[in-house]
Amino acid sequence: MHEPAAALRERQANHGGGTFVGSMAELPPQIDHDKGAADVLLVDFGGGNHGHRGQYNAMLAQLFRLRTAPFGPAMLLSRRVVLVPQIEVAPGLFFMTCLIRTALGLRTVGLLLRPLPALHGTSLRLRIKRAALILLRQLRRVSVLTIIPFAVDPALSRIARGWIHDLQNWDFALGSATDPAQSALTASQVRGAAAGRTVCVAIGGQNRAKGFDRFAALWSDNAEMRRAFLFAFGGTVSADLSAAAARFAETGGYALNRFVSDAELYGLYQAADLVWCAYDPSYDQASGILGRAMQFGIPVVVRKGSVIERLCHLVDHPHMTEAALAQGAAVPLPIAPHQAAARARAQGRTSLARLAEALGTLPAIDPFVAADPGQIP
Repeated sequence: MHEPAAALRERQANHGGGTFVGSMAELPPQIDHDKGAADVLLVDFGGGNHGHRGQYNAMLAQLFRLRTAPFGPAMLLSRRVVLVPQIEVAPGLFFMTCLIRTALGLRTVGLLLRPLPALHGTSLRLRIKRAALILLRQLRRVSVLTIIPFAVDPALSRIARGWIHDLQNWDFALGSATDPAQSALTASQVRGAAAGRTVCVAIGGQNRAKGFDRFAALWSDNAEMRRAFLFAFGGTVSADLSAAAARFAETGGYALNRFVSDAELYGLYQAADLVWCAYDPSYDQASGILGRAMQFGIPVVVRKGSVIERLCHLVDHPHMTEAALAQGAAVPLPIAPHQAAARARAQGRTSLARLAEALGTLPAIDPFVAADPGQIP
């Protein structure tokens, strides 16, 4: 097993995830450069600007010249391309928007964050959604992009025109406004509590979908695990799991059962030897938590057969199953920081080019221009 503190010190000192190198000359030549200053209308159908969705919207606002617009006649009739960052918020409104704007010869783009339920779901609602997406796939002025590569499930090409990597697989390219001192403090506190043990962290809101019930039980019920590991989490635990959270803390787990700032979240990553991504089958999708772990080069814990496990196989990211962790298997070594940064750079370059092609406009910034290679978000 690797030495956790040494690996973390090397990762923190050398990680190149804050800035990546590349060139916008690699964008597809079919983009109309004369329209490089054209606006994009970002429409999220009232989904709100918080959590994962807010982070997506903020990142898209940095990457492209866009402004937000509400659903309504002005948006439907606008000659600007319309971008819907999360189709799942209101799939019916998205479908109607696409049909109306296609009839007017106008372009509409949408991101599908949870494509597999739409592709394989058997409920009437999901069958209707699948049929609608298959129809939209035939419309030339509509581009639906998934955040799961088609290699994970080639049948995704039935319901989407293309794919990008999850934005949170490569968002470190845009830097971070987090407080590095707070991140370092959180990391130091967790490592101090670990006292040389291997650290496994669960990040963000904790509930059954995120597998917190199993995470907490694996710690609380296993004295051997507690001798070799420190389990830590940061994020509010759902009310139905309050007893599990209390027992987790009583048995020595490191618990931040509250809202956790971005700086503290980054500190948890910096302290981690493993990141918990063994989510419930009801939450079988790409994950920003996985994306950040990949950018840091940290191995992850997965549920066998999950989308996250397949994504790890696809990009050769170190991982172990929940069962292997419970059985005491060796923890995979982290990826070297320069390798993690190079992978994120490649994913970002590909994704940005595909977004730009779908939108028919050049990005507002080039996040892959070299800056300070030692910057850590």
